[in-house]
Amino acid sequence: MELKHHIHYLQQSAWFIVMFALIVGCIAGFVSWRRPAVFKVVQTYQVQLINRSSTVDYQYGSYYDLKGAEIFTQYLMSVLRSPAVIEAIYQQAALPYEIDNLSRFTNQFRTDQDSAQQFTVTFSQQQQTAAEALAGGMTAELNTLTAQAELDDRDQPLWQLQALPPVLVYQPSQPGLAVLLGTVAGALGAVVLVYIKRYLQAD
Repeated sequence: MELKHHIHYLQQSAWFIVMFALIVGCIAGFVSWRRPAVFKVVQTYQVQLINRSSTVDYQYGSYYDLKGAEIFTQYLMSVLRSPAVIEAIYQQAALPYEIDNLSRFTNQFRTDQDSAQQFTVTFSQQQQTAAEALAGGMTAELNTLTAQAELDDRDQPLWQLQALPPVLVYQPSQPGLAVLLGTVAGALGAVVLVYIKRYLQAD
């Protein structure tokens, strides 16, 4: 099909494309307007070995330390998906909570492993005081789990968790931007629907 045929076909469907784009843009703007502003929190932790277990392979000691830290970091990241641990974090933070959707409740903390000994937790709260309290509750609970997770032959913890100061970023709702992006996405979607309709009619 030549370019002029594409242009002619799109001009015939211009009314549908414009209306579809405006409807999608309005829906996106309404959803953004109804969504409250939030505080996004980035909390970083570092895992440190404080009591090395004895080993006959001294030449590989540093490798074992690093590998152990990497595995223990992954363990701490994984517990942040446990409903029991998340409940304990809220209790440490003295914040109310309810579990109306188990999947959303267990996935509210996003974790990223930055290195073998460092990981980052990202979450959001509507109020700054609640965000700070939840970060503190998380640190307290993870410190408890770290102290109890693995002990040496003298019943001393092998690992220590260091929490860096949390970073809070205020993210207001932006309905205007949502309308713009929704309109563009709606227009592109409408063009795709127009060509799908043409393809089906051609068959």
